[in-house]
Amino acid sequence: MTVADIGILGPLRSRFENIEVTLSGAKLRSILALLALRTNGEVRRDELIEELDLIRTTGDAINALHAHVARLRRWLLRHGGKPDLLETVNSGYRLNLDRNSVDAHRFVDLVERALNLAPGTPSVVATILEDALLLWRGDALLDALDGPLVAAAADELHRWRAAARETLIDAWISLDHNQKVILNARKFISEDPLNESMRARHVVALRRMDRYAEAVEAYRSAERVLNTELGVGPGPELRAAAEGISDDTQRFESASVRYQLARTW
Repeated sequence: MTVADIGILGPLRSRFENIEVTLSGAKLRSILALLALRTNGEVRRDELIEELDLIRTTGDAINALHAHVARLRRWLLRHGGKPDLLETVNSGYRLNLDRNSVDAHRFVDLVERALNLAPGTPSVVATILEDALLLWRGDALLDALDGPLVAAAADELHRWRAAARETLIDAWISLDHNQKVILNARKFISEDPLNESMRARHVVALRRMDRYAEAVEAYRSAERVLNTELGVGPGPELRAAAEGISDDTQRFESASVRYQLARTW
């Protein structure tokens, strides 16, 4: 089996035999990314034709897809991929790789492990999730075409990332690592300003460090953003954090059942 490392948690990154190589062309990047998401599973031709919008943009969608796949196959072979790496199967194509060769699979595996361990093991959870979040290099599938499958996969991966971040923050709160919570919550909020759960955790950590003025301002900032962007006020979790009506231990121990996440790719 080909030794490779495919990264989609950010711009597409490809390494073969520990040598990083660049794949040009958003269509080819989309094909490789979707194949990597379904490592050892089939991506159907009709899915790829729709994803690449080939019916509208070409006179012969099937031949256009074959041409794109042929270019991708030549690129893989040129950079050390074995002949069976990209395989034609039934009604589509399959990428024959160890699933751990794809950063998204490694990330989700780590998050699932952490969520299953969550009750009563905050230090272990924190270590696992710190490692998991280091796999991200930017928004998922950043330089692929924004077709329906890519968009859905990116949204799903971002939900997994949000769950990882929130559970990590909960673990740090349980460990009284409040300064770490504050610094990282600010970063996470800057990247996902509408995430009320993260804003609530930020307020909780500020209160626990007796930084009441900052906690009030953090809450008011959340109010302004939610009102401006969504036309709504803070939800129950954020209001409870500001009022001090929250049991941090209980919140941490319920983390494993709070997230209803499932892989659709």
